[in-house]
Amino acid sequence: MFLYLLAGFIVGSAIGSFLNVVIDRSIRRENILAINRSYCDHCKATLRTFDLIPILSFILLSARCRYCKKPLSWQYPIVELSTGLLFSLTLWILISSATFSLGLVLYYLFLVSAMIVVFVIDLKFSLIPTTLVFACSFVSLFYNYFSLPSNLFVEHVFAGFFASLFFLMIVLVTFGRGMGQGDISLAFLIGITLGIKATILAVFLAFLGGALISVLLIALGRKRFGQTVPFAPFLVFGFLISLFWATPIINWYLLMLY
Repeated sequence: MFLYLLAGFIVGSAIGSFLNVVIDRSIRRENILAINRSYCDHCKATLRTFDLIPILSFILLSARCRYCKKPLSWQYPIVELSTGLLFSLTLWILISSATFSLGLVLYYLFLVSAMIVVFVIDLKFSLIPTTLVFACSFVSLFYNYFSLPSNLFVEHVFAGFFASLFFLMIVLVTFGRGMGQGDISLAFLIGITLGIKATILAVFLAFLGGALISVLLIALGRKRFGQTVPFAPFLVFGFLISLFWATPIINWYLLMLY
C-alpha cells in the first residue's frame, strides 16, 4: 500500500506542476496544449528542467527565480503538494474499497485535478473556467452512462439540473451579486457526478464553509459585511468531501436523527 501511495504522490505532484501551467495559461488566454517552455513571470527567462522539479526546485531555489532573484509564487509548490496528497488520498480510499478499478481511479483523479484548477482560478481571480467545467461534465456524463444502472444515471442527470437550477435561482434573486453564473455550471457538474443525496451534502458543506470563513474574515477585518468571497473553492471543498465520504456522513446523520 505504501508504494502505491508514494507513487500516487510523485505522479500527483508532477500533475500538479502541469495544473499550474493550465492555471497560468487559462488566465493569460494562452493555448494550454502548446508546447512552449515555462518562463519566469518577472524576467521572462526560459526555465530549465532542473528549475521545474515539483516542490523540490522551489525549496532548492529558496523560493526565488534562479535568474532575476525575484520571489516565486507560493501557488506552485502548494498546488503540487496538494495534488500529490489528494492523489495519494484517492488511491488509498479506492484501494480500500470494494469498487476499485483502473477506470474509476483515472476518473477520480481527473475530477480531482479539474477541481484543483477551478479552486485556484476562482480563489485568485474570482473566475470559473467554464470551458473546463463543461468538459468535465461531458466526461462525467459519459462515464456514468456506461458505469451506472439506467435508473441511477437518470438520478445523476436530474441532480445536475436540480443543482444548477438552484444556483440559477440564487443568481436571479440576487441579480448576480450573491452568486456568479460560473457557479451554475459547476453545480451541474457536481450534481451529475455525485447524485442527489451527495449533491445536497456537498452544497450544504459549501454554504456552511463559506459562512464560517466569511464570519472569520469579517472578525479579522479582512472583509466588510456585504463584501463577497469566491464561492467555487467552497463548492470544490464540499464536492471532494462528498465524493470520498458522502455515504458514511449521510449514514451518521440518519443515525443521529433516528
